[in-house]
Amino acid sequence: MAVTSAAPLEIQTLIENHINGFNTQNTELFLSVFSDSAIIIDGIAPYRWLNPNAPDNWLADVKKWREDLGVTYEHLSYEMGFWNVEGRYAYAVISGTLSVTIKGQTVARTGTLAYTLSKHGDEWKIEAQAWGRTS
Repeated sequence: MAVTSAAPLEIQTLIENHINGFNTQNTELFLSVFSDSAIIIDGIAPYRWLNPNAPDNWLADVKKWREDLGVTYEHLSYEMGFWNVEGRYAYAVISGTLSVTIKGQTVARTGTLAYTLSKHGDEWKIEAQAWGRTS
């Protein structure tokens, strides 16, 4: 159960790899954190990606979104917020600031990223991610 201490290292590392994969556009690292049944909820159309291949399909739509808007840079900085682990299942929420450069102008969008996670053998995987903008 969550307390004021840090989340388990395995979960922190999984989230860090997820964010680093996104920030560096390292597709292999980004995709490696998801389970085969993962879903994604995000603030760009079509807003929801389900099986099969939700993370791959989300990346394809993000690429189109970047091209359509003239996005040249994205970076998510974050802080770990709430987390909870119950057996093989976990839930975590981070607060973040997404810096986006669109046609030469940088904007900051704050929000939260909620995760559901589960343990597959000895390895944690992301089952769902949902981004919610707060600005």
